[in-house]
Amino acid sequence: MDGSVDRRAFMTWSMGGGLCLAVGPGSARGGTPNLERAALSPWITIAPDGRVTLVTTAVDMGQGARTGQAQVLADELDVAWDMIEVEMAPDREPFRNDGRLYSGGSHSLRARFHLLREAGATARSLLTLAAARRWGVDEGECVAALGRITHPATGRAAGYGDLAAEAAHLPPPARPALKPREAWRYIGHDVPSLGLVDKTRGAARYGLDVRLPGLARATIRQSPVFGGALESVDPAPALALPGVRRVVNLPAAVAVVADDTWAAFKGASALRPKWTLPPERATSAELRIRLVEALADPALAGPIPAGAPDLVEATYEVPFLAHATMEPMNATVRVTDDRVEVWAPCQNITELRKAVARALERPVDQVQLVVTQLGGGYGRRLKNDYAVQAALIARAHGGPVQLVWRREEDFAHDFYRPAARHRFRAAPGADGLIAGYAVSGVAINDQAGDGAGPAPYAIELFANIQREVRAGVPVGPWRSVDASITGFGRESFIDECAHAAARDPLDYRRALLGENARARRVLDAAAEAIGWAAHRPAGVGAGLALFEFADTLVCHALEVEVSGQVLTVRRLVVACDCGTAINPGQVRAQIEGGSLMALSAALGEAITFTGGAADQANFDTYRLLRLRQAPNVETFILDTPRARIGGVGEAAAPGLAAALANAVFAAVGRRIRTLPLAAWGFSV
Repeated sequence: MDGSVDRRAFMTWSMGGGLCLAVGPGSARGGTPNLERAALSPWITIAPDGRVTLVTTAVDMGQGARTGQAQVLADELDVAWDMIEVEMAPDREPFRNDGRLYSGGSHSLRARFHLLREAGATARSLLTLAAARRWGVDEGECVAALGRITHPATGRAAGYGDLAAEAAHLPPPARPALKPREAWRYIGHDVPSLGLVDKTRGAARYGLDVRLPGLARATIRQSPVFGGALESVDPAPALALPGVRRVVNLPAAVAVVADDTWAAFKGASALRPKWTLPPERATSAELRIRLVEALADPALAGPIPAGAPDLVEATYEVPFLAHATMEPMNATVRVTDDRVEVWAPCQNITELRKAVARALERPVDQVQLVVTQLGGGYGRRLKNDYAVQAALIARAHGGPVQLVWRREEDFAHDFYRPAARHRFRAAPGADGLIAGYAVSGVAINDQAGDGAGPAPYAIELFANIQREVRAGVPVGPWRSVDASITGFGRESFIDECAHAAARDPLDYRRALLGENARARRVLDAAAEAIGWAAHRPAGVGAGLALFEFADTLVCHALEVEVSGQVLTVRRLVVACDCGTAINPGQVRAQIEGGSLMALSAALGEAITFTGGAADQANFDTYRLLRLRQAPNVETFILDTPRARIGGVGEAAAPGLAAALANAVFAAVGRRIRTLPLAAWGFSV
């Protein structure tokens, strides 16, 4: 296991140095927040009753990172699982990462695993030393276990809570002794997710659940065309309705403030705003032409010319996608003379505070943010537009306001995953294997090239040329960001090269992996589970895709049946190796959820535009996968103890679409290079 830890980063987690007393704002377990807690590091405090609080940077959006972090700490500190509580870190150093406090990029566990182990081991060492000094015995004679220090020779014992204040004054060890893997009690085992009971009972607090004295509700109507501005609006039709309090004009929107959300919705529907529209209004057909023309530019040809001998060349295209989170955009704000209080489901705490401060022309220190649980993020809540709107409305109203977007606004004003077009070229060697390849890509308002590289394959030569096509459509990160775009092309192209060489796609991938035994094990596990070598009748086919993302290897294997234009996903197998599965149940949940989300996108999801506006306004026109269409996901989790800890929140998204397209080709010989499959006339 890679145990390298930056010493400066480690010290911010584990250093002792003076007793600090903390009064905490509640935790994921709803513990005893008013107890004075001794701080053994900025991240770890222990209350007199022995309860341990971990300060975490992981926002709770269902990914399980908080639970995983608590498991790691519980093992190294050696404390009972039910004595660990978790609370959100404040937006300041040392809690920021690269100057920001945010959750994204699948880093919540892989970037914290070794630091948490060092921090827990350091705290355990300090508590043991404190007990030894109190009793006047050698530290090596004392034993730490499940929240207590004992001295077996004399039978003396003390709880962590009793020793924490003394331990906080002691200097930390230069290098604390970490527990061997065989001594782990929690890492690698299923434990219930923090907050699960509250979620199942409806007691979990999401953004929509925030309640304040005198709280007004608001909703918003934004320009129907991207880049439009509010010209004028007559507030009278809304103000004439019961419960409506005021109408607030914003630069590109109009908001209605009311006694309740339904009254706000009705008031907004009654308005007839006039808009100033931009000259450029995006249309899907025009945007696609621009992508095609941009990719045809000779400057994007790459180092492998079109006329190369035995050239394999293919172009792949993906559409705009909406995030379609279960919880619509919302934020609650209270503005006073010296403080701006925000309650919001948010992935990017630092940037939200800055954005609200700029909008209200306030010092950022005046903006206080409480991050609620998220009913879905997927990258959408890295943007902060909804919180800025809520702040402006609250200031105009003069009291606390909860802004809730209607679902139509959510689809019409998303930051969509960009549409993109990528061309892959390779000139295989005499054995048909790819020695190198080039990818050229264009994307709307982005450069989507990450994930197009050869890893985990042992392909030495690789060229990547990307260009951004500017257009009036807002774009942003979607689960796995670039990799969900380029993964479709890369793994489809590997399959095409295998068929060009007249080789089996599984054997071809195995050969391309070279000495990468770990990746080959993942590939073989998925292939064996799907029954790769089995005979299949006409119209039934299996496809593979292998991808490495955030230090995690994932292989999808799908079996599909195609009857005319009806496509049925008969089986979906996923093999995953994230190094060490800290909580296998949560890893399985993320792999299953990510795979089904990617399957939904590959089969039917797409945002299209007419006249500068999104055509899809709600779930009736945005084709999400339905429960009856979803296959059972067979998940196989493999461990490689010495490998780096990998992220799993996004790792299942990139490869699924390619495995599906490869399976369709195996079934009916029809190569799918453009998503979604619904665009080809397939129904599910």
